[in-house]
Amino acid sequence: MARSASETQRLANADYYASKGKEIYSDFSTFAQGKALATCNAIEFARDFADNDQPIVCEYGIGNGNFAKVFLDDLKHRSPNLYGKTRYFLFDFSEKMLSDAKVNLAAHKSICSFSKFDASFETPAQEFDYCRINELLSDLPAELYMRKTGRILSLDGTRTTTDLFVFKFLERIDEGRGIPFNFAAEKFLLGLCRLGRQNFRIDLFDYGFYSADGIFIHPVEEWNSLMVREYGSESTVDLNFPQMLASLAAQGVSAQVEMQKEYAERVLGTKLELSETEDGLDYVKAKRPGTGISEDDGFYHLRLGR
Repeated sequence: MARSASETQRLANADYYASKGKEIYSDFSTFAQGKALATCNAIEFARDFADNDQPIVCEYGIGNGNFAKVFLDDLKHRSPNLYGKTRYFLFDFSEKMLSDAKVNLAAHKSICSFSKFDASFETPAQEFDYCRINELLSDLPAELYMRKTGRILSLDGTRTTTDLFVFKFLERIDEGRGIPFNFAAEKFLLGLCRLGRQNFRIDLFDYGFYSADGIFIHPVEEWNSLMVREYGSESTVDLNFPQMLASLAAQGVSAQVEMQKEYAERVLGTKLELSETEDGLDYVKAKRPGTGISEDDGFYHLRLGR
């Protein structure tokens, strides 16, 4: 039996991350290596969770641990008392990544715990007050469907689906345009929400599309070619944020989405611009605030809970 596109993606990514470890960062740039988003998380956590007796923080898809390190370094400096009360649980399905992260986070080992976990099919089990996720959901298996001659077909034309959400979504989309449906990401996220303690929060950063403007800005052929990106043998699929919001709303989970640059500007209180540093992608203070072209870079911040 032929594998589905999502299963092929899952197996390819499992092999890629398991074999490469920290060397992945030579293949592509990521915001997880930057400082702005993690610093913003630390600022808000120090402000909003100061009264928690022993807050539990989770992070999934930790990579080499740098996203956690920037957060914890800042939190320790900003609020030593809250830092001392915090317990930080880190999950990744790559043993090499976990090993790298342990070294990177050695200064915080007294409050950190590391576990192997595959978000593509495992169900999370750790309760939390606050959860952080950076560019994980777009790595999880997804299916791409399009509307063609009145039928709903997979992008390669070999399969169809009976999923009602897919049908309703594609009714509003022109024929031949492949739309990703991130079912594994949806299942993982809903499972995660069930573990959130009272007044929990999740901050999730990823790239994908949110509005009609983000979809129809590209012609069909160009759009289809952009949906799946390959870096070495690893592949990612844009995150369908409307799908995530719809599934969360159906379960009564409060969620809001915004461009992640706007999130960082709001928390830091200054205009920012996208920069590619030696370490990866990051937002830095704009050289001439109010000038230049403002555009959607395709990266979004999804906040769940309080």
